[in-house]
Amino acid sequence: MQQRPRSPHPPIRWLHQLASLMAQVAQAERLDPADDSLHARRLRQRMALAQRLLDPLPLSLHQDRWPEWVLWRALRWGGLGLVLALLLRR
Repeated sequence: MQQRPRSPHPPIRWLHQLASLMAQVAQAERLDPADDSLHARRLRQRMALAQRLLDPLPLSLHQDRWPEWVLWRALRWGGLGLVLALLLRR
């Protein structure tokens, strides 16, 4: 019986990556503000990048949510109207 060859790309393990990010955040919290070492600068850069990624998008990059809003409003009131029609039919 022949085994399949391993993929050259390791699988993404999200929890492991999240754990490493949380470890970096903990390091950044313990960092002395006066520390100007290379490690401290890189850590500050990583935290700034993570902050930009996690912050909400600027308004210019938001997609138009009007169709989504109309769809959910129609489903909500359409569903209520359907239930009301079934009750009145009895």
